[in-house]
Amino acid sequence: MTNLHSALKTSVTASHNEGGINYLQVRLQNGKDSYLETLHARPNTFSTSGFQTTDFLSLIGFARAACAFHQGECFSRIAPNELNLPSFAKAITESLGIFQAAVNHLEQCGLYVDQPEGWGYFYGKPPNGRRIHQSNARGNGHVAPTSKRMKEAEDSFFRFVFTWIEGAGDKGWTTHYRAKHMPLSDEFQSVLNFLGGFKWFPDCPEYEFEGCWWRFTEFQSRDNDMFDSNAEIAHRLFDAHATHFSAGIKGILEAHSILVPWGMTFLPPKKLNGKLSTERGIVPATSKMKILTPSASGKQYEFDVAFSFAGTERKLAEEIANAVRDAGFTVFYDNFYPEQLWGQDLAARFDRIYRKESRYCVMFISQEYAARMWTTHERRSATARAIQEKGNEYILPVKVEDVDIDGLVPTIGHVSMAERTPAEIAELLIKKLNTA
Repeated sequence: MTNLHSALKTSVTASHNEGGINYLQVRLQNGKDSYLETLHARPNTFSTSGFQTTDFLSLIGFARAACAFHQGECFSRIAPNELNLPSFAKAITESLGIFQAAVNHLEQCGLYVDQPEGWGYFYGKPPNGRRIHQSNARGNGHVAPTSKRMKEAEDSFFRFVFTWIEGAGDKGWTTHYRAKHMPLSDEFQSVLNFLGGFKWFPDCPEYEFEGCWWRFTEFQSRDNDMFDSNAEIAHRLFDAHATHFSAGIKGILEAHSILVPWGMTFLPPKKLNGKLSTERGIVPATSKMKILTPSASGKQYEFDVAFSFAGTERKLAEEIANAVRDAGFTVFYDNFYPEQLWGQDLAARFDRIYRKESRYCVMFISQEYAARMWTTHERRSATARAIQEKGNEYILPVKVEDVDIDGLVPTIGHVSMAERTPAEIAELLIKKLNTA
């Protein structure tokens, strides 16, 4: 990483104080023609609660470090080209105010934004911000033995439905979101990705089998008592949607648009990797649509990736599968589809999945994997498909143990659990799917 606080020659070229932040523009010079313009921002005010100035600076690419120019800690980054410091500082102040108001609206709906810094900077301590934990349903938030429509609401832009689901490992509330006018822009999808926890369901029964975005809130109680639970909070947060949801989304988009001319952004890229644009809107690919990820040859697949593993590797496989699914890709992992697999001829179904219906197969190699009957069946289907691919990559081995597997040549590139964490392997797989 480039050192933004020292050079052979340094000079402060501009300074400005705006919105409780003292800005310095500093030129770093390490050679006759080697210049780097940098920005150093030192906040001097904070609020007693809510999203802080320091959180916003971190969000838009400033990094906290000791700074000789401010004689204390500051937040710094490379300066945008042809920077007019007063105009830039004014834009930051305007964007921050709109963003903070948007965050307040969204929090009324139970939608929270991560705070990377918190009050740590002002206390002279490391960051102590808020990291939001998202409730995740085991299923798809719609299909369950018990599903009951509780209430609905709307504003000028969206319709909202609140349902109770119970069974198949889930117990809690699904909030369904659908815009009144579809499709929506890539920017809107970027806001949902930024907030996290939103998923797409293509055939929502609450909207006459049109698609919806949805979030899940897990039921929490003492001794399973509805009156000593989070039920009242869950209902109150849903009721706030009609007043606050659209205002929050619009605020996030407006705050972001102010920063874009300065080359700064906090929303994820507009490219919707692993997703499709349809007449129903921009949606993640789902197995039910059967028009998922095209291969280089133009083929379509029901699953972006299928996982093949022995029971001893289930915990590992599940961690990676959850991360890839949360990134918007369709994953075949058996525990994601218990009701669909119930009663099926699994030998025939698994053969189709591993031989025909998946873009890639992630295979977890271990002693147990080599010995088990079902993994042998899955492996044979996968290797048959690999032969048909005529050199195109299909099997992606993850070596849990150094074992020779019949039909799997040792020259195939692999990743090793001895060298990478599950999170790192998930990140590699997501990158691969994004470029497929």
